[in-house]
Amino acid sequence: MSKIRAMSIMAHQDDFEFNAGGFFAMLRKKYGRGAELKILATSRGASGHHVMGMEETFRRREQEARKSASLIGASYECLKCLDGAHVHGQVMTDINVLGGIWNAVRDFEPDYIFCPPVISDPLAGIHIDHYNTAWAVRMLAYQFAVPNAYPTLGGPVKKRVISPAIFNVYDPYANEKGYDIALDISDVFDKKLAMALCHESQIFEWLPWVGGQKPPAKKSYKGELRKRHSRMNANTGLPDDTPREIFVMTKWGRAITKADIGKLFSGADAVYSDTCKDLA
Repeated sequence: MSKIRAMSIMAHQDDFEFNAGGFFAMLRKKYGRGAELKILATSRGASGHHVMGMEETFRRREQEARKSASLIGASYECLKCLDGAHVHGQVMTDINVLGGIWNAVRDFEPDYIFCPPVISDPLAGIHIDHYNTAWAVRMLAYQFAVPNAYPTLGGPVKKRVISPAIFNVYDPYANEKGYDIALDISDVFDKKLAMALCHESQIFEWLPWVGGQKPPAKKSYKGELRKRHSRMNANTGLPDDTPREIFVMTKWGRAITKADIGKLFSGADAVYSDTCKDLA
């Protein structure tokens, strides 16, 4: 029997690695086979290349995502909507997408979900897929416990109440400064690096091209990834270059408790907000 079931719900195939890959690697290290880890991408990510066509891009990104997930023994899935199809890009919060996420969550039955934040600052930049993935999880949080909320994709309707605790990850598009848990991932940073490097189509091709930058060298990418964490630390007020991943507790799902924090995060490896310290 699994000791913990954690699910990442993010927009694209490489979002998980950048935002929570180290944390999931720590869960695998801590719980071994007792951890069930699921990675769900809400879109095909098929728009994310400037040379390949959409179908070739999707096939390549699927291969990259599965290779990365295999490094920590996680399962990977691209969202199937109620109609059985994937979202090419431009994730919307319609019944087709909402029902697909609802079915995926009820199928996996996670204890914990990790997803992007809902951006409230009207001046913040957004990525439509990140933004609507966050809204979808928020809108569905109560409905995860409702057995007949959406038509199922097949099979009997589960009557079990499924009410996961839901955490937000740091989203560079939002650039928000607050956090509840800042987790030191130094011990698994090389594993996170290996997972990120699986996404060659993004790191070395698409992202540099769309950002108007020179592609990084593979041999020096570890330093580039460390800089990414340093920028996040600076933005959230953490005064050093320790590689961390940032999490914020939501009230979307069931109430988060001190027991949850102890189960998920090692006290010696984390910096906690007062809100986190005051939990029941």
